[in-house]
Amino acid sequence: MKNKVFLLLILAWACSPKNEEVKDEQVDVAPQEEALDTVANTRLDAVKTDEDVITPTLPLPQPVLQLLTQKYPGYEQPVLADAASKQGTGNEQGPFIVRGDFTNDPQQDYALQLQHGKNLIIVAAIDTGNGNWSLQELKRDILFNDRGSLKSLYYLMLAEPGQELQDEESGAQIKLETEAVAVGLDDDVTVYVYRDNSFKVYNTNK
Repeated sequence: MKNKVFLLLILAWACSPKNEEVKDEQVDVAPQEEALDTVANTRLDAVKTDEDVITPTLPLPQPVLQLLTQKYPGYEQPVLADAASKQGTGNEQGPFIVRGDFTNDPQQDYALQLQHGKNLIIVAAIDTGNGNWSLQELKRDILFNDRGSLKSLYYLMLAEPGQELQDEESGAQIKLETEAVAVGLDDDVTVYVYRDNSFKVYNTNK
């Protein structure tokens, strides 16, 4: 009886998989170049997945990142001041980056705020077609010095068609026909509307 039990144990051990042996086909490993590319060129406070991503929301196309790096070398995502963080919470997009069809073409465009040195810069990236992009700077300001820590006082939102706006220069009232970039400062909201190959400034309330 003991011999039968011993034989059964030997058979069970012989048929079981060896934990120490892992074959190549059992593990899905990306090529070395691809694996390295998933972490290369990732900015501080950014997450790199299958596309370049600026925390916390939207992916940016590689050509846009290249243009940003060329024009604003060493740029970073700014830290929001408490008021801006509070005001920018709860919106569908923002407070750092928004995406929409600003030019009514219907390509998706982007706008984001970034820190470049001691400056706060809000810039739009326009898809001009055929893989080409252009940058248009919407606003530039000095970052707020909060007891030695530089912070942004601004938050971004997506302005939807149908909103009533007032021309900052003439005071004329218009109804927004396309998606646009809304920039908030406390309770004041400025909307940048793309017209005739550039952005025009309008005022509204949040």
